[in-house]
Amino acid sequence: MSEEKRTPISIYLTPRAAMILRGYSMGSGYGSLSRTVEEIILAFDAVYQSIKTFNFYTNALNTNPRNLSKDKQIETFLAILSLLQSINNSLSRLQPSTDETQITK
Repeated sequence: MSEEKRTPISIYLTPRAAMILRGYSMGSGYGSLSRTVEEIILAFDAVYQSIKTFNFYTNALNTNPRNLSKDKQIETFLAILSLLQSINNSLSRLQPSTDETQITK
């Protein structure tokens, strides 16, 4: 990890949100609640950006899918597949504790 300056932030969570965060903190093994929150924020941002790109490609398919050439359809499919893999990679660092997830469901 680089020597970035850390910014302290105080937050208040509902009991349910605190329980979920505790589950991710225990399951991910970061050893630090602040590190877990940082990973959740970074993963959320990556997923959010991927979903925006995903929407762009699916809108292109929905407008005139018959007007797209086979090459363009394949390109769009591969882009969507790549986005889904990117989302999976972003979330793979976060693993909730199995005990905590059973409580929240």
